[in-house]
Amino acid sequence: MLSKNRISTIQKLHQKKFRMQENLFIAEGAKIVPEILSSAKDTVQVIATQKWIDSNQGILLNHQVEVALPQDFEKISSLSTAPEVLAICSIPNDLQPVYAAGSFVLLLDAIRDPGNLGTIIRLADWFGVDAIVASSDCVEWTNPKVIQASMGSFIRIRPFYTNLQDFIEKLPQQCPLLAADLEGENLYTSNFIPEGCLVLSSESHGLSEYLEHLISRKVHIPRGLNSSEKTESLNVATAAAIFLSEFTRRRAFSSH
Repeated sequence: MLSKNRISTIQKLHQKKFRMQENLFIAEGAKIVPEILSSAKDTVQVIATQKWIDSNQGILLNHQVEVALPQDFEKISSLSTAPEVLAICSIPNDLQPVYAAGSFVLLLDAIRDPGNLGTIIRLADWFGVDAIVASSDCVEWTNPKVIQASMGSFIRIRPFYTNLQDFIEKLPQQCPLLAADLEGENLYTSNFIPEGCLVLSSESHGLSEYLEHLISRKVHIPRGLNSSEKTESLNVATAAAIFLSEFTRRRAFSSH
């Protein structure tokens, strides 16, 4: 059984302030934790029920494990249904990605919803995006809801946080730069090249003003023929899926 102090310490990691202070974050669940254990080197502590430990001895070698009761997980978990295992991991110091010719990078502008960011990370992993660069006002990827929504993809690709204007201004002059925008060209009929950088913004606020003068080209997802005019915009994660699918299709087509 976990002590009250231990429970309090873990609970604090659900807050951004303490994650940054301790340089730690939490990943929960029977799918995500084994993936971390098999691929990451930054796991600090595994906390699990005895039942889960007994069933997963093979993946726990060389990892420190602390036993907790099911009722302990009710207190330390952020999930509606408490899991039987969680990992406390150190936050890695990622190097800023450098754009290389032919690569594809997502630039995220003020994405504040953790579910959206987690889904975008998962999509980027699925579609083979080379890097994600996020503005400093995006939700942090260590947020428990981002971790859950990413379904383990944060292990392979995660946002690097920086000033987007600075990052864009340092890009090579020949780097294609697109932004998703309702006033842009039709995604399906535009002749853009499926590489470079794509800027995705919050659907509620649109592209930040400071980026407007930096973007040379904009594209949008057209409505269906029978679409309701009452639908103002797509959720940014949904839009990301459509854009990434189209980019992937064009890349596959252009390689033949």
